[in-house]
Amino acid sequence: MRVHEFEIHADLQRHDLIEISSKSSHFMSDIIIDFEHDHMPHSVDVKSLLGMLLIPIKAGTTLRLWTKGKDEEEAMHFMFDLFESYR
Repeated sequence: MRVHEFEIHADLQRHDLIEISSKSSHFMSDIIIDFEHDHMPHSVDVKSLLGMLLIPIKAGTTLRLWTKGKDEEEAMHFMFDLFESYR
């Protein structure tokens, strides 16, 4: 299992979340983010489009990205770079 924590620098828009969810499906590993929104903890399967669209991810949010599976290292690097590209 790989875990990386980082801060989002821009509000993620609907099309950003759709792209993130779509691209995550190319990996066999589980990919989960957890974070707080309105003082409530949330955990979302990144591959779940509905899950990604239900809770807004705003600038300044600290995300914890978890990957687990056969390609977890590759998935971690790719997903971190993808999240970081939204500035």
